[in-house]
Amino acid sequence: MRRIVTSLDHLILLVLFISLTLLPLPLTQWPYLLWILTLMSYYTILAMNWNLLLGYSRLLSFAHTGLLAVGGYGSVFFTLMTSLPPIMGVIFGSVLASIVGLILGWICLRLKGMYLALATWGFSGTVQLLIISEYHITGGTKGISTQFLLPMPSFKAPIYYYYAALTFLFICVLTTYKLIYSKYGLFLRAIGDDEDAASACGVHIIWLRILVFTFSSFWIGLAGAFYVHFLGYASPAIADFLTVMVVVMASTILGGLGSFFGPILGSFVVWPLSEFIRAHSASLQMIILAVVLLLSLKFFRNGFVGAVSSLYYSTMAKLRK
Repeated sequence: MRRIVTSLDHLILLVLFISLTLLPLPLTQWPYLLWILTLMSYYTILAMNWNLLLGYSRLLSFAHTGLLAVGGYGSVFFTLMTSLPPIMGVIFGSVLASIVGLILGWICLRLKGMYLALATWGFSGTVQLLIISEYHITGGTKGISTQFLLPMPSFKAPIYYYYAALTFLFICVLTTYKLIYSKYGLFLRAIGDDEDAASACGVHIIWLRILVFTFSSFWIGLAGAFYVHFLGYASPAIADFLTVMVVVMASTILGGLGSFFGPILGSFVVWPLSEFIRAHSASLQMIILAVVLLLSLKFFRNGFVGAVSSLYYSTMAKLRK
């Protein structure tokens, strides 16, 4: 049975990435659509890693925006000081974010529930305030210009940036899949089911959570570094809670919290929907997403993946009868 499920997962991933590879080809004349699709990969990486923390590790963390800024600004300063290619800055920003995540995890992950949420929220808020206040270094609210990731700007060759983002997403999905379905993923699910029982069986809960938090921080930092080199510009907006976290939370919860494919499916729906709403009424964008999120928590707790699974099993049960 496990082999069948694994093979089905592999088939879904194969079909998914073939579809995503071919998707932009008929859209080359619509740069705005390519921009939306590129940032869809960006938000998918963020949603997958928030799901890894809350859905599997039971860690309610709001450190995403702070780690995005660490990865993004770290990459910008690295490229400015060394004159190395931006891809090296992306790697540096990712490693820097993972180191910060390791330190933050070691300090905060003994906290639980709202205490952890407040601590990580405070970290993200502090990072954003530092970016704004240290304007002689960071450019403050005006931001700071940087190199584009590729030799040509993103507004001139958006399709190349789409494939760069898709490459990062592909590697993130594969590594996350390997983690979730390794023995460490089994330990995470055991912690989610019964933390005390998992601890009694020899699972070192704190260090496992620190490991997962560091892994997640690496990918968040990479997403932040890619984002600034995609725009050619870094600003405090990268660490704005409402701009980023509402979309990430809505994508994860609507897709299916605690499921592997949930954040992927949720991001593919929520981010384009968010942009469609913003195009018609920017002031209502966050309000509508927040209302949808609350309704989902009340009436649609298992998300899209849960609804599809329920429909599949009910259909199979009827066919057996």
